[in-house]
Amino acid sequence: MGDLNSLSHFLAKLLRHEAKKRGLEVTPEGYVNIEDILELPEARRFSVSDVEGIVNRDGKGRFGLRTRNGMKQIKATQGHTMKLDKLELTPINRHTDVRTVLHGTRKMNWQSIKTEGLSKRGRTHIHFAAGENVQSGFPPRCDMVIEIDLQKALADGYKFYKSENDVILSEGNGNGVIPPKYFKRAYDLHSHTDISLQ
Repeated sequence: MGDLNSLSHFLAKLLRHEAKKRGLEVTPEGYVNIEDILELPEARRFSVSDVEGIVNRDGKGRFGLRTRNGMKQIKATQGHTMKLDKLELTPINRHTDVRTVLHGTRKMNWQSIKTEGLSKRGRTHIHFAAGENVQSGFPPRCDMVIEIDLQKALADGYKFYKSENDVILSEGNGNGVIPPKYFKRAYDLHSHTDISLQ
């Protein structure tokens, strides 16, 4: 299983960030032929069924599979730094389209976030979960949550989308940031105690 874990990490990194740099053909939606991936040195010891097994067991829905022209293909559903022309996202047009928009982070980052806002930091989008119990959208080891005032942000022209695995995504403003004025609430993830927005 350790080997498959390493393959899963490799696939996430490759499909989100490195496929084009590694010379792989990437469709506008982000799909790459599995056979091409298995020719890379890091993946040669694995099979197509190993890759399919990782996708089928992944509770966070980080990958998507399809077959095109007889070739099995895989993509990452979100988290890209690679620019894709047709990332399959559903626009969120009304604040009632999602229950809540939550960003998981660590308290050690709070001082800079409450001053500068949330940044996409090299990725194509800032990531949010549509509720605390949603597995996707929260980074590992996060210990605090920022709730976004979606109604206010949408009214001011900010764009939000839902990915295929229900992660909420936003490009932020022209600088790739959602400013602190759109923070509705901040709280401790475990105790639910409010953290001051000031």
